[in-house]
Amino acid sequence: MPNSDKEYFRYLPTSGYDRRWGLYVTGTGCTSVPPFSRSYPVSVHPDHYQFHWERGRVLQEYQAIYILRGDGEFESTAGSERVLPGSIMLLFPGQWHRYRPRNEVGWDEYWISFRGRHIDQLVRRGFFSLSHPGLHTGVDDAILHPYLTALDRVRTEPIGYQQLISVNVLEILAAALAAMRRQRSTGHHETIVREAKALLEQNTAKAMSIEQLARHFRLSEKHFRRLFKSHTGLSPYQYYLQTRIHRAKEMLLGTTLSIKEIAAALHFENPFHFSKTFKDKAGMSPSQWRGGTSRSA
Repeated sequence: MPNSDKEYFRYLPTSGYDRRWGLYVTGTGCTSVPPFSRSYPVSVHPDHYQFHWERGRVLQEYQAIYILRGDGEFESTAGSERVLPGSIMLLFPGQWHRYRPRNEVGWDEYWISFRGRHIDQLVRRGFFSLSHPGLHTGVDDAILHPYLTALDRVRTEPIGYQQLISVNVLEILAAALAAMRRQRSTGHHETIVREAKALLEQNTAKAMSIEQLARHFRLSEKHFRRLFKSHTGLSPYQYYLQTRIHRAKEMLLGTTLSIKEIAAALHFENPFHFSKTFKDKAGMSPSQWRGGTSRSA
């Protein structure tokens, strides 16, 4: 099982208790496929999940695959379409499908597999359709965040993690529906800000400069800062700092990493700087937060 910032996946055992809950996760992961990769999928998965472009694949569960960067193609029994950044490929049980990134650019994907009567019911009620498996949501931090949270929970296995990550599935699906509705009524600037927020959310474990982010959108740093703040009320740096503190809260409660390790993982200068910043933003020290002292943030 690969385990890195760029690739991680895990297939999960489920119990009768998990299945009685009505929605349970069978696997989740993320992959960064570089340009000109020799093959796709990059890693070897269990036989049930492995597929080749020539033959395609049929699963016996649902899977939501979110493409954050790059592009490619997707084919299913419903037809074929181009996959762009901010697309979700929603796979259905018993549906033949195949997909791959464009060789020249590759892509970054997040995926989660799930089953249960709750999702069956959403499909029966028309929220999701076998005839429209491609969800064009745009790059959106509200979609990315539950993927990242589910990955954290699978890595650390807190008590009740199956039920917790089933909630992440519902968050992903609800955020996707909201994003598609919102896209019909918003413009170019809102799209840039949503994509920027998603990139900041994705890169809490990397040192990311605002200049680099502005360059990604082909904007001057000054223009990007002004645009971002006009839509969020925060400067890009303050939003990024807030995102890292939020991630730190999750890591303090959901992992056994030391405060020093969390500070390093989130690219703070040192544990002292991390602790001081955390207390300024959360109103208490990291150790108090982890210890369960009454939280107001």
